Amino acid sequence: MLRRFNEAFGFQDDLCTEQGRFVQRINQTAFDHIEKLRHPVSYQAIFTTVCYLLGVNANDRFSQQNRMSFSSTTFVPPLRSLTKDEFVETIKVLGFLHKTLEKAPGEQEILSRFIEAALRNATIDLAVDWKRGMFYPNGARELDDSLVEEPLKWLADFPSERTDYLKALTAYTSKRWDDVVGNCYVAVEGISRQILHNSRTLANNREELLKTIGLSQEWKGLLSNFITYANEFKRHASEKRHDLNPVEVEGFLYMSGVILRMTILAAGGSKP
Repeated sequence: MLRRFNEAFGFQDDLCTEQGRFVQRINQTAFDHIEKLRHPVSYQAIFTTVCYLLGVNANDRFSQQNRMSFSSTTFVPPLRSLTKDEFVETIKVLGFLHKTLEKAPGEQEILSRFIEAALRNATIDLAVDWKRGMFYPNGARELDDSLVEEPLKWLADFPSERTDYLKALTAYTSKRWDDVVGNCYVAVEGISRQILHNSRTLANNREELLKTIGLSQEWKGLLSNFITYANEFKRHASEKRHDLNPVEVEGFLYMSGVILRMTILAAGGSKP
């Protein structure tokens, strides 16, 4: 409705404004619904799990929420206390909520419907898609499944590296190009350490990683250039922060997904 109104009067909302509207629609629907849950999983358990996935201390949040209460009832903080009404934090929490509700598929479906409705009501493209329980950037759509979503499945056994790659995806949606490159680098470096059972940097693991993957000379060149690019960016991040080309960053994101999958497969991983 708002989109049609804007079209009729020639209005154009900016991305920041529309992201804020998305957040408020989620606050009033998805978050409100989940905060009332008691069965098959309680909101207190949901909040605790989401805090864990975010790396936030749930006990501290409970203590703060109940510090002036003399009731025997434990008051659970609202989800907005985790998101601060910020768009990126909101979509991050939504993804973790879906994960937390794995044993309640009916609630997962309700959550997805709330998210899809909020996306449909946006007056402009929010630059993200919601698909099978997660957000990802809606860049080259024909590549998204295989090169963005699939790596998260391959990383299921590597929770730290999966979190780093998810951070890269989240940074992409908010156009923080430097964080995309930085977090992709950390994810690939982390996988190389896991696969090679050492704590060396990605640059120092280069030759052994190439040998482990067993690539042709042509692919070795591509991987070597990827590592060089990542290290050069890391070394000069403060200088390059404002000069990154979005198209180049998108390519780096996709390339990271390819390398992650190839490395895990070469090390004996199986396709999920």
